[in-house]
Amino acid sequence: MNKIIFSLGLVLCFLQVKSQSFLTWKLNDRYFSVAVGSGQTKYIGELNAENKRQTDFSHGTLAIEARLWSHLSARLSAGFYQLRGDDERAPDGSFEKERNLSFTSNNWELNLQGIFFIRPYAGNYDQRWKIDPYLSLGFGMTTLDPFTYLQIQENGEEINAKFSLRDYQTENVAYDPFTFIIPAGVGVKMKITPFLNFNFELAYRYTFTDYLDDVSGIFPSFTDDSSIQAKLSNRRREQFLENEEAWERLDAGLSRGNSNNNDQYLFFSFQIEAFLPVGKGKMFKRS
Repeated sequence: MNKIIFSLGLVLCFLQVKSQSFLTWKLNDRYFSVAVGSGQTKYIGELNAENKRQTDFSHGTLAIEARLWSHLSARLSAGFYQLRGDDERAPDGSFEKERNLSFTSNNWELNLQGIFFIRPYAGNYDQRWKIDPYLSLGFGMTTLDPFTYLQIQENGEEINAKFSLRDYQTENVAYDPFTFIIPAGVGVKMKITPFLNFNFELAYRYTFTDYLDDVSGIFPSFTDDSSIQAKLSNRRREQFLENEEAWERLDAGLSRGNSNNNDQYLFFSFQIEAFLPVGKGKMFKRS
């Protein structure tokens, strides 16, 4: 993740230094900018009983934005993010604690959003508002590839092996490796130099799947309970019994997750935005 963020920063620095005009934007006073960002991520799903966000820098984004009208811009954004969830963090004796499931997923995202600015465009980029709040809404797509670790015997030794949960179909469901999303957000752009903004954005993602975490439906039954598929599906026997009532709810045919609510996630994102050397008028002086 740190390497990705560093690479995006180098791209931004290159674009900032190369401030010569190379393209004419056909709408007067409509300008391009590019932004790189990172921050914390919050996964909203079955394996986040504490409802807490991930405190590390768990996403990175690269976006290009074009001002179309006084209050409206269009933004194309691509990024990488990591989601994690673990029943081990649930309260002692709870259903989730007895269920004992966990996942990590490294995903890619692409989206197109409309950016609505509360204040009208000031007319020239260097005379823009010092504080410029906005709302965003759009559509996009994300990958999903949840995996986890399981202690297994290999060549007479016990190892902690990595397994793709989607490949093993832990609920006997073959779900797609990608899904559509609806991104929405609220943010503020803060002018720090004539060429740069520092932005903060709270970005929400509604997904059209309940399998970001590989948990949704019921516990299936297996003909071989010693198989890797069965062990990944139901992991209650890996820990000491604390709640017999919760334990009994982990039998085949009973609820493993909540299929009525699709998974979601949030980005708490900080961004550096630079105005590109494109366009005409007063935005960039010709050399």
